[in-house]
Amino acid sequence: MMTTRPQRTIRVWDIPTRVFHWCLPVAVIALFVSADTYAMELHALAGEAVLALVLFRLVWGTIGSQTARFRDFVVGPRGIADYLAGHPPKSLGHNPVGAMMVLALLGALLVLAVSGLFADDGIFYSGPLAGRIGNALAVRIGELHATGAYVLAALAGIHVLATLWHLLLRKRNLITPMLTGRIRTERDVPPPAFVGLPLACGIFTVAAGVVALLVHGLPS
Repeated sequence: MMTTRPQRTIRVWDIPTRVFHWCLPVAVIALFVSADTYAMELHALAGEAVLALVLFRLVWGTIGSQTARFRDFVVGPRGIADYLAGHPPKSLGHNPVGAMMVLALLGALLVLAVSGLFADDGIFYSGPLAGRIGNALAVRIGELHATGAYVLAALAGIHVLATLWHLLLRKRNLITPMLTGRIRTERDVPPPAFVGLPLACGIFTVAAGVVALLVHGLPS
């Protein structure tokens, strides 16, 4: 006779990770809406916000709370194969396939945010650093920036569909834990270790300062 362990509620996501997770799509939506409506000042502001958020997440993924750290959830091909074969992931946070999506989204956002600083479309928008690299290169980067937006849209769409697939077909709600920070699990594993909120605030302040320096503070 099979027995199942009783479920318990466990904290898995910290506040900084959750705030990042919900602020980022707001900024990305603002990017797409502002680009479609040619509100380029808003587009630039949203791009700066995205860059600050991504820089924060890269640092937080290194020294932040356990489930936010890349080494906790990013695995190699064997780990992905084991997960697809039905073995539980080692992390209580992202599963190995979700980890690949996290990396893809962060990479795409970083490329788009940085390229936006140097991009020039020749009509509506010229990035704050476009004048430093010459018009021809700035226009080419602008073309890369526009193409990258389609890549980002595709990745975001896949991410949303995967979340719905988990919710509707696998009956696993990934949305509520990212709101509450808690999940119910039968796994007998120790609770993750968390880092204090002041460190996260300090990291984001530095990240925002770096972006502000790049955009507004570099000497001519």
